[in-house]
Amino acid sequence: MKDFAIIYNPACGGGIRKTKKDFDYACRKLDKMHISYKVFQTEYIQHGISLSEQLAKEGYKGVIAAGGDGTCNEVLNGVIKSNTNALIGFIPVGSGNDIPGAIGIIPNVKRACEIIAEGNTGKNDVGLSINANNERRYFLGIASQGFDGAVAKIVNEHEKKYKGTNNYVIALLKTIFQFKKRAVRVIMDNDVYEGIPNNVAIGNGESYGEWMYLCGGARVDDGLFNISIPEVTPLRVLFDLKKMYSKTVIPHPKIKTYQSKKIRVEMVKSEDDPYIGQVDGEVIGKLPITYECLPNACEFIKPERDETIDWFMQKYGKKYLKHCKKHNMTPKINN
Repeated sequence: MKDFAIIYNPACGGGIRKTKKDFDYACRKLDKMHISYKVFQTEYIQHGISLSEQLAKEGYKGVIAAGGDGTCNEVLNGVIKSNTNALIGFIPVGSGNDIPGAIGIIPNVKRACEIIAEGNTGKNDVGLSINANNERRYFLGIASQGFDGAVAKIVNEHEKKYKGTNNYVIALLKTIFQFKKRAVRVIMDNDVYEGIPNNVAIGNGESYGEWMYLCGGARVDDGLFNISIPEVTPLRVLFDLKKMYSKTVIPHPKIKTYQSKKIRVEMVKSEDDPYIGQVDGEVIGKLPITYECLPNACEFIKPERDETIDWFMQKYGKKYLKHCKKHNMTPKINN
């Protein structure tokens, strides 16, 4: 038996030619570094869950997702369901790569392969969502309900025709002026929020929607979620969009922030159409939904330090550090 099972989603990124090219390149790199692996392809939505569960039970040392965030989330869920000690790894070849980023892997295929070869591993927190039908879904990045859930629904229901962030931005623009805000209640360990936000974001990781940092400062090793609750207009969402990429949107007069290990999000008015929830870009149903942060729940193949921090600082460091100084915030940087 090979050491690693690689689950490749040929439809990730809309099945664009670059995705196949990137995956072929990854295989050549792994071969050159003498990594022992076998490739398995997903054939339908959620196939990655049952496939990764089966492969973990068969005794592979690790199961590696090669795809976008949807594939990564499916492999995460499958390995957890297997109740084995199989490692979880990622090769980012999809349109969105925030999930590998949550454990420090930059969106670079060559570097992801090198990380597998280096063999460093470590445990990280995982989020658990339970919807109104008692269906469980694990996640590594961000869970959200409201505007984001509506956007995720559009992204998942339509073919991904564009590269990278464009798919998310186009879905956002389709949703932004049609979305109707409703009253929700968010019950946390030490706080209760009640209001009419357009979104409730629960961050295990910092970013989603292809590197939008709505939960900037969230960590996957502190046993807590960072919660961001925007109460903004559609025009303000557009105005603040760029700030999310540079991690300069918080503090914000219209975004409330909290930390909590357990959370329940529910509608205030029973007659309101419930908000849709999503985790790691995957729709999980309508409110009410409960969440719990599970400390050190899984062991991942990961770099020795969070390389996304340096990657981010190369692009936005000057603006981000100036923002932190202005607001007396401690910047998230590598020593």
